[in-house]
Amino acid sequence: MELIESRSIFSPATGFIRRGGFEWTCNPYIGCTFGCSYCYAAFLPQNRCPPNEWGKWITAKKNAAALAEKQAPRVAGEPVYMSSVTDPYQPIERGLMLTRGILEALLPHQPRLTIQTRGPLVARDIDVLKDFRSLRVNMSIPTDSERVRQQFEPKAPPLDRRWDALAQLKDAGIAVGVCVTPTLPIANVDTFARRIADFKPDVVVCQDFHDAGGRFGADTGAEARALLAETGWGPADYRRFVNRLRLSTTVFEGETGFFPPPAVSADVAGSRR
Repeated sequence: MELIESRSIFSPATGFIRRGGFEWTCNPYIGCTFGCSYCYAAFLPQNRCPPNEWGKWITAKKNAAALAEKQAPRVAGEPVYMSSVTDPYQPIERGLMLTRGILEALLPHQPRLTIQTRGPLVARDIDVLKDFRSLRVNMSIPTDSERVRQQFEPKAPPLDRRWDALAQLKDAGIAVGVCVTPTLPIANVDTFARRIADFKPDVVVCQDFHDAGGRFGADTGAEARALLAETGWGPADYRRFVNRLRLSTTVFEGETGFFPPPAVSADVAGSRR
């Protein structure tokens, strides 16, 4: 792990995040020790290490909370995506609490905040998250199979812990999204689709593997593509799952599913509590 002093904690949104309607991104860390084999962030220019070292390093912005305290007024009321090149709730956050510090700094300024994670640790911060008027927590749950999860993302948290964190968030009145992104091989399409629909998340997003077509940019690593080929899961299987899911709920595909939560006035937010 490397600790650095950063000069800024909010960056102008770019790419699909900008196209989705976000103005800013917020990354307490660079890199991610979950190290998922398919992660598009491994191919982004922010990373100084080659993609095949993804998951083996992490850089923490040790002054993240202080920066957020100073810079939060500039993102007041604006759509912020947390995070675009890292997971804000990876294991190191348990001790450093940079993400929590940023949230506490943002709270008085009430941005429209989306948190993207696969870390159940997000439930730790329910006491802060529930006081945002416009917030959604997107949880990555890319398969129903723990065996598949261990193949593609062996250092990431078990699926049941993610579902449990989502349930805690929802019970606290926090909007949640289920992101089946990328969609990994699914053991039982009907059962998984039913579970998602019955949970009634605010947003459901599905996405097949990224393919940059040989160009530099968001892509899926060779290791993940090789694993996928071994499973026999292909585009037709992905399409069958999405079609089945659409029988029960609204489904967004790819970048169309990454958009800010709606603006909510203080009066409306207060009436919900």
